[in-house]
Amino acid sequence: MKDVAGHVVLLRGANVGGKNVFKVAPLMKKLAALDIVNLGAAGTFIVRAKVSPARIRRELEAALPFKPRMSIVTAKEIVELVESEPFKNVKFVPHKLRGWAAVLEGPAKARPKLPIEKRPGALWSVRFERVAGRFALGIWRRPAAGGFVFPSDVVERAMGVSATTRFWETLVRLAALISSRRRQGP
Repeated sequence: MKDVAGHVVLLRGANVGGKNVFKVAPLMKKLAALDIVNLGAAGTFIVRAKVSPARIRRELEAALPFKPRMSIVTAKEIVELVESEPFKNVKFVPHKLRGWAAVLEGPAKARPKLPIEKRPGALWSVRFERVAGRFALGIWRRPAAGGFVFPSDVVERAMGVSATTRFWETLVRLAALISSRRRQGP
């Protein structure tokens, strides 16, 4: 596992609801020196260049038309988390039952008793189950009566620290991209 290099960047609240909007292609062009790979439109990137998180942050802040909130983790952390199979016994249903992981932005100010379940209706829609290193993990279920609880909100209230969330399928795709690059070589 030590041959996994690079970083993963997760922007928070980018290209959502008409706020913090950016166009992917021009951004990739501006950040070419970082050897950056984009995944989706929400601001999920793999940085393959051997650069520091501080440089990644500076360059993204300079290139984006808004002040971004972001989490930066090593590619190795993403691959190790996915390989640990934290949802091995859960059967996900697209857009109805999904796993999620939130990157904690610092040390927790509180250690809540887990699991925590939050809901807008009668059944929980976010279940915060555990913490693994820098990641909070849980399950999201589409509420039957509408409404939406986002996992980051639950984690932040419970732990007193900012967190940036992605659904599990995004992390699986990131790990696959990182691992395929590792097998192919530079």
